[in-house]
Amino acid sequence: MKKIALIDDEKVILDLYSRVLSQEFEVLTAINGEEGLELIEKEKPSLILVDIRMPRMDGLAMIEEMKKKKLFDVPVLIMTNFSDDEKVARAIELGAKEYILKAKTTPVEVLERVKSYLQD
Repeated sequence: MKKIALIDDEKVILDLYSRVLSQEFEVLTAINGEEGLELIEKEKPSLILVDIRMPRMDGLAMIEEMKKKKLFDVPVLIMTNFSDDEKVARAIELGAKEYILKAKTTPVEVLERVKSYLQD
């Protein structure tokens, strides 16, 4: 079973998306970028879903660290409720594949997007 890393500081979001994504994937969670990096290095997930705004280390800083450590061989999808064009542009520039606005995308739609990246 493929592993998905879900990194978000909101427990409600982690629970909701974990429930939906775990129908088809093993879901690993972290509540900030620091924990996310440790998780990614240890577990080597097939795809990463990460929020931009988080305490301790935000999603952009986490992606920058991933790039420095050469951990960037898997798709990274940004999930956020903020449509900050500058942050979106920076995330894409750093290698994120997609920007998902949580408020306009259902968990089932996120599952479908994840599946589209992980088709064998």
